Amino acid sequence: MDTGPHSPAAASQNTPSPAAPVRSAVAYGVVRFEHVQPDRARICQLVHLRPGHGNHERWFELVDELLGTLPRLMRPRGLYRIDEVAALEPRRLVLASGAVFDGAIGAFLQHARLIATFVVTIGSAVERLSRGWLRAGKVMQGMIADAIASEAAPATEACLREEVRAWAQARGLDVTPPYSPGYCGMNVRQQIPLFASLPAREINVRLTPSCLMVPLKSISGLVGIGPADKMDPHRYPCEACNHPNCTHRRAPFDSQHGSCEDTGPTEEACPSGPDE
Repeated sequence: MDTGPHSPAAASQNTPSPAAPVRSAVAYGVVRFEHVQPDRARICQLVHLRPGHGNHERWFELVDELLGTLPRLMRPRGLYRIDEVAALEPRRLVLASGAVFDGAIGAFLQHARLIATFVVTIGSAVERLSRGWLRAGKVMQGMIADAIASEAAPATEACLREEVRAWAQARGLDVTPPYSPGYCGMNVRQQIPLFASLPAREINVRLTPSCLMVPLKSISGLVGIGPADKMDPHRYPCEACNHPNCTHRRAPFDSQHGSCEDTGPTEEACPSGPDE
């Protein structure tokens, strides 16, 4: 069984579980990262701190203080499996594992030969600390802690993507950016097939009936893997999404890529499954 190389971006240890559903996977890995680096500028932006604003100086100092202590409470880890693409249509993806994903997915992943499905998390300790501070009236401490956790989750996702990318590049391939359920025309209910094929409890992540993840500071998604000259590691699915009010947009809409029709998560609950 091929679990892929170590990420050059972070020290990690792959520990495949013999109980995991890996028989049809091309590769599988459970990855634990010793350290991830949240984006300080983005953290300050999330809590609306402005450089040069006199009243904000003490809060910038608090950001730096908490960035020095809170990462010790985090447990950044993830798992992934890589499967061959059995069929790929403009709004439907079928993997050799049997997982089926629907949504505005075909244009973004059109050259992928393999798909890595993944889940990452930083654990719940910082999330609990943030809630406790907010309940105690320590509003800025709570907000900054939440912002740090919110940025640590995508930092963990980036480390796992580098793990997958190293696996791909060792085989002359490359990857797409991650594409997550609930964004860019992929309904949040697509968490169901993703979690059905990944033993997310290996990293203590579960799916709620409303298709949210617990801990909240967790991210799931898909990464396309294909010929290096066809993959664009820096392209975002946002380019094919014309949602007018998205607060998570990372790239402008490009009409040449078409537009997604399913622009947001549904309120319909996920059916109960083994994770509940």
